[in-house]
Amino acid sequence: MSTTATSRQLAKDVSVIAGSTEVKRHVLLLVDDDASLLITATDTLKAAGYQCLTARSASQALITLKNPNYIFDLMISDVLMSGMSGIDLMKHAAHILPSLKVIVMSGTAEIQIAVEAHRAGAADYLIKPFDQQDLIDAVTRTITQQATAARIPTDAHDWNTAAKAFALSLDARDKETEGHAERVVAFSVRLGQELGMSGYDLISLELGARLHDIGKIAVPDSVLKKPGPLNEEEWTKMRIHPVKGQEMVRSMGLPETAALIVGQHHERWDGKGYPEGLKGNHISLGARIFAVADTFDAITSDRIYRRGRPYQDALEEILTFSGIQFDPSVVDAFTRIDPTEWERLRSQCLVQP
Repeated sequence: MSTTATSRQLAKDVSVIAGSTEVKRHVLLLVDDDASLLITATDTLKAAGYQCLTARSASQALITLKNPNYIFDLMISDVLMSGMSGIDLMKHAAHILPSLKVIVMSGTAEIQIAVEAHRAGAADYLIKPFDQQDLIDAVTRTITQQATAARIPTDAHDWNTAAKAFALSLDARDKETEGHAERVVAFSVRLGQELGMSGYDLISLELGARLHDIGKIAVPDSVLKKPGPLNEEEWTKMRIHPVKGQEMVRSMGLPETAALIVGQHHERWDGKGYPEGLKGNHISLGARIFAVADTFDAITSDRIYRRGRPYQDALEEILTFSGIQFDPSVVDAFTRIDPTEWERLRSQCLVQP
């Protein structure tokens, strides 16, 4: 196809939201071969104050990215499109605009797609269908991070950026536990510090805590979002998430100690946990720390079906299961931390953007 023909087709398939008199407009580029999704997403983002261009294919998107009349703040692209995939589009787009941030959309929750998107540099990952607020939140979050993030060229920074993106993607699917990851990260890190952790070990603990449930991306919505109790077949599907999560964290190139936390966060001190039935010190220290932090958050946080209970209730339950579900040395460390400090950590999580 000639350049002229391509440009004419582009004129039909790429639309501009008017409203600015600037010579160069700041815009988002939305790429999907589903016209109805583009219309819905564009209307949503326009109402939120963003200006957009839309492209019906990766090849059209690449032409648009070269347009000197626009400053592209962000690209949002589907993965599975006719012709070039969204992952390949990201790689080509990086040659045109190296600093361009990309949010990836996918109609499937396959772990491999999420991993490939991360490796290609995706800033966030949305699973279709998503609601309007999920889309707005992802866009606002990515643009804000781009404007304010410190440019620290370290492995720890890159690891944490990737972990936050994937954790937020899971939050978009599992609204009941939204915000849970941030709280258990704060609680786990504080407990790790009490046990003398520092440096690399503490970074790995933070990553593992943040990504502990990332394997739920592989759990079907019919199970993950079921309003009532799960049957045995559904529990079998749910119990695969630690293994899938551990595989995913390893594939992302994160520390092995973080992967072990993800894979072992449902193990118990007495060996009656899953997926491997590990016992005592055979469970990684990070996973043993996380187990106490996770239980504390579960008891003290509000849920749709109940209000959170006070610190004393959580303390009594954790003490009751010391040596059964929990490592006694971790429980002892938990009791040394003043209750007001746990409340301070919770409050900090509530005010984070």
